Amino acid sequence: MKRYLALALTFVFSLTLLLAQPDAKSKSILKKSEEYYKSYKTITADFTLTTAGEGRKAHTNKGKLYIKGNKFRLEYAEQTIYCDGKNIWSYNPIDEEVTLETYKKKTNDLSPQDMFNLYNRNFKSIFEGTVKSGSEVHNVVKLVPKKRKEKFAYIKVQIDQKTSELRKVTQHFKNGREVIVAVTQFTPNKSLSDSHFAWQASDHKGAVLVDLR
Repeated sequence: MKRYLALALTFVFSLTLLLAQPDAKSKSILKKSEEYYKSYKTITADFTLTTAGEGRKAHTNKGKLYIKGNKFRLEYAEQTIYCDGKNIWSYNPIDEEVTLETYKKKTNDLSPQDMFNLYNRNFKSIFEGTVKSGSEVHNVVKLVPKKRKEKFAYIKVQIDQKTSELRKVTQHFKNGREVIVAVTQFTPNKSLSDSHFAWQASDHKGAVLVDLR
């Protein structure tokens, strides 16, 4: 579940990989959005995550994501995932169990931090035009992975034309499944202590720790 959540929430931060043959328009949109988010020390975002597949009814859940540098905290589907950049704790309150592992960023996965930093991922980017959402106009960029071994065929992102804020990310998987993340509220520079991103045993008395390091 933890790996699925990290993949499903995925999207957007690292300045080492260049886009493969990007068109100028899409490159400009993604870079501007990345610079917008990198200007903040912390990010708090409310979102909805919808999964849909061929012949399956769409299912939607709400969640919350906190980011501070290489740290993140993800609250989704009655679970909480804490990551302090070195360790990652996955807490299931129903089972009263928390799993501890060493955090390793997988090269081909999209981490929660990537949600606001697609500019530097290994994608070919294509500007597909604009769509209107209420009073907003969104730029639509399609991202096709360079490596064929990726589990998804492509990603589509919608970025507010006026503010450069990310509004929606849709992953289209090769098996026909879609994962859609829509950002419903964004709060920058909220004061977040480092302890917010680490498991606090004193706050969860009775929870069983399973150490897999």
